[in-house]
Amino acid sequence: MAKSVEDMRLSGGHPALDFVNTVDSRRNRWGPDFLGDYIDVIAFGRRVDLVSDVQAAGLKQMAKKNPDAATKALEAAVELRECLHRVFLREEMGGKPDMHDVAYIGAVATEARGRQALVNRSGDWTWAHRIEAPSDLVHVLASSAAELLTTRSERRPVKECKGDNCGWLFLDRSKGGRRIWCSEESCGVHSRVRKFRSH
Repeated sequence: MAKSVEDMRLSGGHPALDFVNTVDSRRNRWGPDFLGDYIDVIAFGRRVDLVSDVQAAGLKQMAKKNPDAATKALEAAVELRECLHRVFLREEMGGKPDMHDVAYIGAVATEARGRQALVNRSGDWTWAHRIEAPSDLVHVLASSAAELLTTRSERRPVKECKGDNCGWLFLDRSKGGRRIWCSEESCGVHSRVRKFRSH
């Protein structure tokens, strides 16, 4: 079993879904939560390449200098994660998302857009996130989620893993679109073993 964001499986198929999956289990039991402190959020962002090594180091320094801001950023990240979980779960069920969740995600993602700068790197123009405060990491996470949300018409719906003690979300990119587990090697194997033993 994974113990932290450093060794959890990345089965979501998108950084935003892996972010939602930083709770070890959401079916039959809840937790443990891998985002125990703000440093865990930084570690996750680095692991899925949403921030660079230099940005991660800078965020750690900011958190050390301003622990209150880091705590608020952690709370905002967890709130964003839970809103995203509910919204993507509704997507799987074909229902409409809760308007409070929509409003929260929209507000953070809109703020994130305002924190971006147009930069030229070796002749190529791109939007880059300014990392100047602990809260900017939450903006990066919100931008990643917005990218996935706004491609709804171009992809299959997000699915929830049906494995016992899982409930992770994932994009089904299988040819037939019939995948039911976040990971064949973990939840798939465990489910078949459990089914075999029950007979």
